[in-house]
Amino acid sequence: MILSIIFAHMIKPTNRLFFFLSIYGLLSINITLAQHNRTDFDIINDFFDSISVIIKTKQIDSVFHNMSKEKQFNGSLLIGKQHKIVYTNFSGYADYPAKIRLNKSSQFEIASGSKQFTAIAILMLYEQKKLQLSDTIQKFIPDFPYKGITIHQLLCHRSGLPDYFKFAEKYHQNKDYLMTNDSLLNMMKVYRPKSLEIPDKGFEYSNTGYAVLASIVERISGMPFSEFITRFIFEPTGMKESYFYHYGKNQQGGYTVGHKNNLKHYERDFLSGVLGDKGIFTTAHDLYLWDNALYEAKIIRSETLQMAFSPQNPEKSPCDNYGYGWRLSCDKYENTLVYHGGLWNGNNSLFLKRISDKTLIIILSNVYNRGFSGRSAEILSILDSL
Repeated sequence: MILSIIFAHMIKPTNRLFFFLSIYGLLSINITLAQHNRTDFDIINDFFDSISVIIKTKQIDSVFHNMSKEKQFNGSLLIGKQHKIVYTNFSGYADYPAKIRLNKSSQFEIASGSKQFTAIAILMLYEQKKLQLSDTIQKFIPDFPYKGITIHQLLCHRSGLPDYFKFAEKYHQNKDYLMTNDSLLNMMKVYRPKSLEIPDKGFEYSNTGYAVLASIVERISGMPFSEFITRFIFEPTGMKESYFYHYGKNQQGGYTVGHKNNLKHYERDFLSGVLGDKGIFTTAHDLYLWDNALYEAKIIRSETLQMAFSPQNPEKSPCDNYGYGWRLSCDKYENTLVYHGGLWNGNNSLFLKRISDKTLIIILSNVYNRGFSGRSAEILSILDSL
């Protein structure tokens, strides 16, 4: 005990309380074990694990409050590990001018984070043998004007298709009418904007490619893409607070408005009707349920999911790559990180998972700023500390 007191003086004052609690708990456990004549030290390990969680949760909470107060973060944060929620919190407003506050059920637009759902929808159809990844677009959309592009190339951004964000305004004549996936296909058929590259030459991020994938899902399933995702993903996983944005219709109760960095509303435009590359509103907790469902193979088989988590661009590093619907990176220990960000209409999101220890970081924001820039690495560092 004397050595413990000496060692305690070497520890930062803010951590001494946890140190003494640990020593007290250890002595209590030793007494209990002796009384019951037990030698199983798993109880001791569990005790120290619980102390570690308390310390790390306090540190993550400090990060969150710094994000909110110093960096003007407005949104929701959820941290999970081993299928359990370690930390969750939210701060700010669903609608700044109206002073409507966020809550645990606030639904954020995840923008390109929607691509993971599109990719899984395609892989579901692949498992059902309704398509092959080597199939070309023309098998399902015969009049599609760009030849030789496979579903695999659409999934991992090797199609070379031009991005509709850059040509739609030129060809969509009446901006008062919402652009849809069908009108995008017709636009490409009529005007045929120039390709960026020949198929499979290299990686070229393409929102158009994922909109085309959504149209393929519609052609195969015979139902709107939003209905397919709702029936076969949202409902089976219990994602009751997730839905697709419907322009001009009343949104669900937890709907959040996207804001510019000056906190004024970000006005939506005609591009909001295209789905597959974007369009999903969801909550941090629903995304947590989604993550668990993937690990538990409730939607697709584990070996199929591994295809989505594997590097699909051979000329790129495994730590800077893209699978099917997910970007791939590495932490400082070279563990694979599977993630996707989203940025659209004033909304900013991040969905990140480290497969090796089932760590999950979800950050959702409806204010366009850098309020959570770099925070995922800081959170991972805290979780990895002893």
